[in-house]
Amino acid sequence: MSFNENLQALRKAKGISQEQLAERLDVSRQAVSKWETDGGYPEMDKIIQLCDIFGVTMDELIKGQVELDKTDMRLRYEKHINGFAKGVATGIFLIIAGIGLSSLFSELFEDGNLNTLSTALLFIFFAAGIALIAIFGLKSAGFEREHPVLPEIYSPEEREHFSTKVFPYLIAGGLALIFIGLILTILNPFVGSNSLFLIFIAAAVWLFVYAGIMHGKYDVKGYNRDRDDEHGISASDSPEVVARKKRKRLIGKICGTIMLTATAIFLLIGFVWDCWDPSWAVFPIGGICCAIVGCIFGKED
Repeated sequence: MSFNENLQALRKAKGISQEQLAERLDVSRQAVSKWETDGGYPEMDKIIQLCDIFGVTMDELIKGQVELDKTDMRLRYEKHINGFAKGVATGIFLIIAGIGLSSLFSELFEDGNLNTLSTALLFIFFAAGIALIAIFGLKSAGFEREHPVLPEIYSPEEREHFSTKVFPYLIAGGLALIFIGLILTILNPFVGSNSLFLIFIAAAVWLFVYAGIMHGKYDVKGYNRDRDDEHGISASDSPEVVARKKRKRLIGKICGTIMLTATAIFLLIGFVWDCWDPSWAVFPIGGICCAIVGCIFGKED
C-alpha cells in the first residue's frame, strides 16, 4: 500500500475526520485531502506526528501495509445503531399508540372524569415517546461527533444478506399488522375498533422504522458521506458535493417545517374541537409529504 492509502485507512479506522486530523497537525483540511489523493507528501515533522497519532512506524506509514483491527469499531458501532433503532422506533410507537389508547379509553368510557384521564394518558405516552427519541438522538449525535468517519466494516455478503433475507420480512411483518388490523375493523366494527386499528398501525410503524434504520446501518459509505455533509461546504468540495449538501439542507428545512405544521394542526384540532381520533392522520400525511420532498429534491443522489 502507498502512503496515501495507508493514511486514509488509518484515519478512517481511528474514526478521525480530515478536519480533525488537520487541526491536530496544524494544517488545512485541503492539505490532508491532498495527501490522501496522492497529491503530495507532508513534511518530515508532520510524518513523525502522524506516526505518533496512529501508532505506526515511519516505514509502515510510508511504504508498508498497515494492519487494521476493525473488530472493536464494529462492536461499538453495532451496539450504538442497534440501540438507536430500537429506541427511536419505540418512541414513535408510543406516540402513535398513545393516540390510539387515549381514543379507545374515551370511546369505551364516556364519563367526564375518565375523559380527563384519557387526555392525561395521551400526554404521558407523548412525553415518553418524545423523551426516548430525544435521548437516543443525543446519544447518536455524540457517537457521530466521536466517530465522524468509519472504516468499511461489513462485507458485501453481509449487506446482501440483510437486504434480501431480513429487511423484506420486517417490511412484510409491518404490512401484515396493518392488514390484520384493517380486517378486524371491517369485519367486527365494535366500539373502539378504529382506535384499536391505530394501535396495530403503531406496531407496524415500529417495524418500518426499525427496518429502515437497520438497513441504513450497513451503508457505511452513506454514514461517512452524511458526516462530511454536516461539516458544511468547503473550498475543496467538488461542484457535485456542493450541490448535494445544498439539496440535503433544503430537504431538512422543508421536512422540518412540514412536521412542525402537522404537530400544530394536530394539537389545534384536538384542543379546540376535541377531535383527537381523526386528527392523528396529519402525521402519516406529513410523513408522506416528507417522502415526496425527499424523492423530488434527492433524486440526484
